[in-house]
Amino acid sequence: MTDKPAPSSEPTGEVNWSADDQNLLAATLMATPTQRIAWLEEVLQLAYATGALKPRRMMTKEEWDATGSSNR
Repeated sequence: MTDKPAPSSEPTGEVNWSADDQNLLAATLMATPTQRIAWLEEVLQLAYATGALKPRRMMTKEEWDATGSSNR
């Protein structure tokens, strides 16, 4: 992983973005909800595969109902 310099702020408040950063921002802002969900699923798969996230146990209906009733 290479160290990228952070966008530098000038006194006028403008931020200097590299072309790659601008392209990434544009692609992110133009993404559809379906694309965003796909990205999220990919990141979660990677996180589980690397051990960054541990699998959760499924809650029973009774446990789910109990959590909902305590929030009312």
